[in-house]
Amino acid sequence: MAEKNVDIEKLEEVISRTRKLPPFFEKIVTIAAILIGIYEILFIFNFNGALYDMLSRLGLKLGFLLYTLQTQQGEAFVLAMILLIAYILYPARRRKESMKRVEAIDFVFIGLSLITMFYLFFRYPSYAETATVYQRDVIFALLAIIVVLEATRRVIGWVLPLVVLVFLGYAINNIGFNWKVFTEHMYLASEGIFATPLYVMTIYVFAFIFFGSFLLKIGISDYITEFMISLFGSRPGGPAKAAVIASGLMGTVSGSSVANVLTTGTFTIPLMKKAGYPPEIAGAVEPVASTGGQLMPPIMGAAAFIMAEFLGIPYNKIIIAAVLPAIVYYSGVYLFIDRETKRLGLKGMPKEHFKPIRYFLRKSYILLPIAVITVALVWGIPAHIAAISSLGVAIWVAWISKDEIKGNEALYVTIVLIGTFLMFSGRGYQVLIVLVAILTVLAIMKRGVAFNEKLYITVLFLLFIALNQAIGISKENLLFMTGIFGIIFSLIVGVFSKSLSGKKMFSATYESMIEAGKTSTAVMLAAASAGLIQGSLTITGLANSLGYRLAELTGGNLWLLLVVTMVFSLILGMGVPTTANYIITSLVMAPAIYQAVSSVYPYNQPVPGFMTAIALLAAHFFVFYFGILADITPPVALASYAGSALAGGDFWKTALNAVRYAIAGYIGPYIYFTHPEMFLITVKHWHIGTAGLVLYDLLATILVLYMLSAGFTGWLKDSLSRPYRIALVLVALAGASLNPIIIGIGLALVLAGVLFSGRRGIAASA
Repeated sequence: MAEKNVDIEKLEEVISRTRKLPPFFEKIVTIAAILIGIYEILFIFNFNGALYDMLSRLGLKLGFLLYTLQTQQGEAFVLAMILLIAYILYPARRRKESMKRVEAIDFVFIGLSLITMFYLFFRYPSYAETATVYQRDVIFALLAIIVVLEATRRVIGWVLPLVVLVFLGYAINNIGFNWKVFTEHMYLASEGIFATPLYVMTIYVFAFIFFGSFLLKIGISDYITEFMISLFGSRPGGPAKAAVIASGLMGTVSGSSVANVLTTGTFTIPLMKKAGYPPEIAGAVEPVASTGGQLMPPIMGAAAFIMAEFLGIPYNKIIIAAVLPAIVYYSGVYLFIDRETKRLGLKGMPKEHFKPIRYFLRKSYILLPIAVITVALVWGIPAHIAAISSLGVAIWVAWISKDEIKGNEALYVTIVLIGTFLMFSGRGYQVLIVLVAILTVLAIMKRGVAFNEKLYITVLFLLFIALNQAIGISKENLLFMTGIFGIIFSLIVGVFSKSLSGKKMFSATYESMIEAGKTSTAVMLAAASAGLIQGSLTITGLANSLGYRLAELTGGNLWLLLVVTMVFSLILGMGVPTTANYIITSLVMAPAIYQAVSSVYPYNQPVPGFMTAIALLAAHFFVFYFGILADITPPVALASYAGSALAGGDFWKTALNAVRYAIAGYIGPYIYFTHPEMFLITVKHWHIGTAGLVLYDLLATILVLYMLSAGFTGWLKDSLSRPYRIALVLVALAGASLNPIIIGIGLALVLAGVLFSGRRGIAASA
């Protein structure tokens, strides 16, 4: 029991950054979060326009629905609510008194936040017409920068605001202290606070945060984790391997390394310890697997959406490019866990500890929203519409999964599958009407269907989809509207529900919007602050010249430049979140990498179908990966810290183990950069030769990781001697070039270790 108390205390130390608010301020935060969601849906996602289209086709033309606001106004409103939430939830200092109440200084910053953002909200239309900057604009701009940086310091830490101040100081000095030019660039125009990063957050990322929040509320993370535990738990090393797969799948929902650790780790880490893993291994496995979640399609880290915008390549292509690197990463983690399991001689846990697999197979339709969003993205449906439409499907399957509410589960699942397919196909409304009639008849006859929440939610979805198909609404609007009305349907059915499950569904739907607003605080502030860095680079012209300067400093040596970029990204990531890290490194370091290879084939070729050079794609992915790995790289390693807290182990041992297990993440970016065909979208013509080359690259990379896992853990079929381990590691590192000769030597070395296990020179001495 004592160990459990220590774990809880350490966990609270990791996550307790926010105040425990009294009811009044909790309501203000709730209102602000809901207003973010409503504004996003109405104006940024253009629900009002889609609703006008639907109603006008029904003969009801409501002109006020065509009222729109400019993008910058929308960003200002959202940022105003984000700042309000930040200053209420996060104290200026983490003193005991400050953690309990909102202080006078907080009210000052709240007032300044609302004034500066709403000033821009009302000022922007006239600025857009005249492009005139007044002296009062300068005052509001400086105040806006101050409140954004102070909120960022409270929520994220002091490193990012400090970096921003350095760039801002350089910028204002470079333009000769011309405050009106500075104000226009950083506040009024879309280059500073309201640059591409914040635009991407409001347009795309919020939709995915909302989607992820709902999936977490309905328990999809618990389902995935328990399913994987049930599937692998009885095998040797089962809990650890289940954690790897569950965290990979869960990462597609949360998109946050630390959040993933704190979500799945509370279940998997105790199980790993129970299975026999030392705390420093159990606490390392989960952070490594969770960190990879940001690399895992279809829902990658927020930085991936910004990458798509920076490169001018649709997000659906970015996730295709990330497929093989994600496979490599998790293959590496799995191989290390497998070696550690065999080295420790661990066995599986009794099946009696887990729910039967048939239960999870019966409920597997719960994963339909993830399948839907994957297909939608690959088909090229805009990212935010894909997320919202999948949210509608998630709501639908969540209702029919409630065992407490009566109804033939197989029948309802079949109808959901048919309805989802017809919704995406854009035709077949007659079939949907027939399904409604069948359900109604079965309910009257009491044949597996009752007049309850399952029936009501299903009929509402079917009739809504049928109506919109019948009046000829576009497919994108249909998908989007189904998701939004799905939220409305869930709230309506939930509020009138008398069952406990129905009330929980109402709460999940309602609270997911609030949670989305709170969760988006950190990424929105990181984006706004990073936008100031982007603005500093563009106003000074440094964005164009920095690449040349860095290339000159490294003497044009590509490998030195890549190593410098890796070190820069990892160090920056110790105090800066992934999103801001990517923005800074992509603006500062990626151009230098691009310059070093821009004249070399195939880097000088465009990504097929786009203007973007392969060199630029490879450079951006390179900095993206190392920005994410900062979460497990000591000395900060927030994800590893969370894992060690949950496991009750030593932080440094846990963090160093995490670095070993994530070795694929450290050497992988070098392999992908030197073999850009592994991004798949870089291949212009697919044929047997190119397919064979990509397959060779993948298998050779996995062999390299296998050698490294055996070399670092000291186990192949048996315990290995030190000279043999060193040989494995050295050949593996050389094999990262994927040179066929070195790969052949490595394969021979592994086969020798397997075939002659226990022989002198290979086996460790007794």
